[in-house]
Amino acid sequence: MLSHRLTTIAAIGIGTAAIGLAAAGTAAASSADDAFLSQMTAVGISFSSPQEAVRAGHQVCKELAAGKTEADIAVEIRSQTQLSPKQVAYFVVDASNIYCPRLASELT
Repeated sequence: MLSHRLTTIAAIGIGTAAIGLAAAGTAAASSADDAFLSQMTAVGISFSSPQEAVRAGHQVCKELAAGKTEADIAVEIRSQTQLSPKQVAYFVVDASNIYCPRLASELT
């Protein structure tokens, strides 16, 4: 479930520590994973575990495919993290654009 994953991984972070963390944890990650982590860093979101961040990004697509709306997912993420509404929006949109572009085209 998305909320369970996000409660263990998401934290607000601004600064160069997030860049180092993302770079160190994604050596074997795909280019899509690298792009997602880079985008999250660019909008001020850091994670205690890049691997969990990637899993949460993929979970957004699973939730969309299961019929949840962008708003449903955003509310769930917002209730489980300290991310701002803007950061939550970036998380959902960027995850869907990177991991499931077919579903991203359906977002409002």
